[in-house]
Amino acid sequence: MNRFYAQLLLILSLLVCTTACDDGDIIVTTFDFDEIQLENCGEPGDYVFYKINNSNLESISLVLGTTDEIYLSTQDRTYALNGTSNFVNYRTYSAEVGAEFFCSNVTPSTPEIVNDFAGNSGDALLEVIAVNDDNDGIALENELDELDEDGDGDPFTNPLDTDGDGLPNYIDFDDDGDNVPTANELDTENADGDDNPYTNPKDTDNDGIPDYLDPDDDGDGILTRNEDTNANLDPTDDVTDPAVGPDFLNPDVAVETFVEAYRSHTFTLTTSVTVTLLDLVLTNGSEELIRESLFLGTIDNAFNATFLVEPVFTND
Repeated sequence: MNRFYAQLLLILSLLVCTTACDDGDIIVTTFDFDEIQLENCGEPGDYVFYKINNSNLESISLVLGTTDEIYLSTQDRTYALNGTSNFVNYRTYSAEVGAEFFCSNVTPSTPEIVNDFAGNSGDALLEVIAVNDDNDGIALENELDELDEDGDGDPFTNPLDTDGDGLPNYIDFDDDGDNVPTANELDTENADGDDNPYTNPKDTDNDGIPDYLDPDDDGDGILTRNEDTNANLDPTDDVTDPAVGPDFLNPDVAVETFVEAYRSHTFTLTTSVTVTLLDLVLTNGSEELIRESLFLGTIDNAFNATFLVEPVFTND
């Protein structure tokens, strides 16, 4: 009798365990993206960051519905995942998947999504570095508030603006407003042999102010921009004495033509972004994947554009 009851209890225990432990199919995920390059596409209102691992037929993607111009300035941005405008998806597929699955206006019908884990809670941290370049031969850091004159410890908040035209020097191809490009007023002939035009800039009148910061390069009392006889906003082609060169570099020529405009020009913006997901919870039915911190990666050239600028003339 005791043996009978013992066998009965064993059978009941197995039945209870089978019922309690059956939570559905066991889903095995690789979640292997460490060696995969992060990619991006989209625009304000529909930013997409994604990784595809076709070796394991899986992807992870982040969609941000913010209308912020996230690529135009250097700053850290945090967006809460809410399941509607901001969300993460970890997916597995029946076959290889391409970028069009994330960046096309119409999602392709194939391959089939086998598993879809949605991340509707947590945060997306974007570390954005936007670098402007006027291609004038001077490094960005040398055209900022190097001396921290405003005392805030941020060189970008008070950058140099030598000519007061409203454009900081780092996006102004003509720093002193003389209508001669800064790049042409540096050590263009590499006279000191160090291959750095910034370390030995020209100083035509030897007044201790390099030409690229000197509105009167030859020291003749006439502003360089006004030594432009044909008034075409280019003093370099006004030459009275070819043996000396342009009039703005010849102190013996003092013909003044009042010019009240600066040359328009372009600058480029290149932005990198690093994406990290924090306190991420991915769910698919009763299944959960939890990541306290998930580093998605860095895109060095997430955004690149060229902008045309029209400097505001100031007659100081």
